Amino acid sequence: MLAPAFDVLREFLYALVDLLLALPRHFWAFTQRTRRLAEFEQLQSAPIPPTPSTTPPAFALRHLVVSCGDASGQAHALRLCRLLQQRHPNLRLSGFGGCQLEDLGMEVWRPLADLNVMGFRDVAAQLPLFFSAVFLFAKEMRQHPPDAVLLVDYPGLNRHLLRIAKRCHVPVVDFIAPQLWAWAPWRIRDFRRADLLLTILPFEENWYCQHGAQAKYIGHPLAEQIAAAEDPCPWQPPDQQGPWVALLPGSRKREIKENLPLMLAAASLLQQQKPELRFVLPHLRQELWPLLQPILQESTVEVTPAVGAFHSVLSHCIGAWVVSGTASLEVAARGVPAVVVYQMSSRLGSWLASHALSVPHVAGANLILGRRQMPELLGHHLQPQALCTALLQQMQDAAQARSAAEELHTHAFAPGTTLRAALAIESTIISEPSP
Repeated sequence: MLAPAFDVLREFLYALVDLLLALPRHFWAFTQRTRRLAEFEQLQSAPIPPTPSTTPPAFALRHLVVSCGDASGQAHALRLCRLLQQRHPNLRLSGFGGCQLEDLGMEVWRPLADLNVMGFRDVAAQLPLFFSAVFLFAKEMRQHPPDAVLLVDYPGLNRHLLRIAKRCHVPVVDFIAPQLWAWAPWRIRDFRRADLLLTILPFEENWYCQHGAQAKYIGHPLAEQIAAAEDPCPWQPPDQQGPWVALLPGSRKREIKENLPLMLAAASLLQQQKPELRFVLPHLRQELWPLLQPILQESTVEVTPAVGAFHSVLSHCIGAWVVSGTASLEVAARGVPAVVVYQMSSRLGSWLASHALSVPHVAGANLILGRRQMPELLGHHLQPQALCTALLQQMQDAAQARSAAEELHTHAFAPGTTLRAALAIESTIISEPSP
């Protein structure tokens, strides 16, 4: 038990050093922003991967430890783990996830993907749980080392797990490599320890390889998500209503609290100018409806809830306000005219978002396209009128949104992302030398 405890102490000290150096590092990143922006503009995009052919595995994968800490990561992990189970029928899954992975048969050590944790305050409130998770992970790595560890997004925790796994000589694959190129380039020293980083944006492979990591572009998993368009409760608009505008306030509690009231205020202004418009709020996380419903009831504008739906709603929409993240990329990929929104309660966070990020855009679609196709309204104390005006302009040029969607599918959305990820995991395990 001493070795796992020492691992936890070691990672605690790493985290403490990171906390003490946070401001100096961000200040340094700010001074280097112009140079890093220029470097970003020079990145080469990897070609869209060909559709892989299914080949029988060369060996039997017996035990895979998975770590994902939020709902979107769990969705990606779910598809990948389901495919790995098909290819390796006796595969044992364990690690950190949520109820969906547990339903798949995974032994969930801690339900991190169901916690809905975001930001420093949320993390601080859950510190005892995270420490226990790190201890349990270290104990399992030393006493029952798996064939490999699969880290899915969630870099704040997963970089600690990566270090522990590599000290135990366990192969590590990071699926959906963190966006260090945008906000924390110094963390590359941790992630280049991974045996393989699977990147989902075309330019990421070039950035990671330039910084000494083993990286491979596999395409964006959203391609398969769009093709499947699976909703627990597919949505059909009520009779004789519409056209529809979607309000997409995010999947985390803090995002919803900070952005949904703003979107509702903007919807009220938009409806005054276009009374024929109707508004819909789709959300797949049913446990969040007790939070969403009271906010909707306080609004002066009528919003139709679409419980357990998301993908099926977008096909009926002529516009959307969407919180920055994966949802904004899916909206763009479906050709829906949209405005990316991200209101922040912290003035410091707002300032950093505007002045410290070393990328010209925040939305994934804009980064892939290399231009601001979707307006980005980010910051502290955003005005509803700005959201209303921006969306009106977008809806007036719907053809441009459809053209951008075709570009996205050409450059980023190649079918077979999950299979490419599975094959990469298998090849990494085969090529890993014995300790």
